[in-house]
Amino acid sequence: MVQGLDHIALIVSSEDSLRFYEKLGFRETERFERSYDIVVFMTCGNITLEIFVDPNHPERVNSPEAKGLRHVAVTVDKIEDLNMEIEEIRTDWFGRRFTFVKDPDGLPIEIKECGSTLK
Repeated sequence: MVQGLDHIALIVSSEDSLRFYEKLGFRETERFERSYDIVVFMTCGNITLEIFVDPNHPERVNSPEAKGLRHVAVTVDKIEDLNMEIEEIRTDWFGRRFTFVKDPDGLPIEIKECGSTLK
């Protein structure tokens, strides 16, 4: 039986993505440099990202969304407190505020406020 989610693995083209995830509150915990890529583990709370930095990896096909993982979602206290450009803040079916941003390689990240509800 599954007891939890261990990590989310991402392939990125440069270390610019590491700075992007740092803005979301992730911190580097481990780094392994191999001859063909760099593997960086970043954590925030109980979430771990395993990030493969590989500028030679092929682009993801998107039409407009390829089958497979659709997006990663994280929760924050307040969206406006992030040091990021936010285009639009919307409200989901349950009254929670959320927005989408893209990391430097175009991976969509949903940012949702924890506990927000319509008044």
